[in-house]
Amino acid sequence: MDRQFLMEIMEINEKLAEAQSEAAIKEIESIVRAKQKELTDNVSRAFEQDDLEKAKEMLTKMRYFSNIEEKIKLKKIPL
Repeated sequence: MDRQFLMEIMEINEKLAEAQSEAAIKEIESIVRAKQKELTDNVSRAFEQDDLEKAKEMLTKMRYFSNIEEKIKLKKIPL
């Protein structure tokens, strides 16, 4: 993983950990969904071009965002 991507993931995780309001959580959720859509489009393009290495990279990045989506769901559930 490239350093810039990992920094982005860390920042999003930190924002989520610090989020106190539903509005803050929803904002993070919309960012993550937009990133997932962008990565999905990139994966499709990579497969169309038979660029399996690129597709693999995109799928790995999607897994990171999927983990954040799970954390968002857990944060939304009142304890």
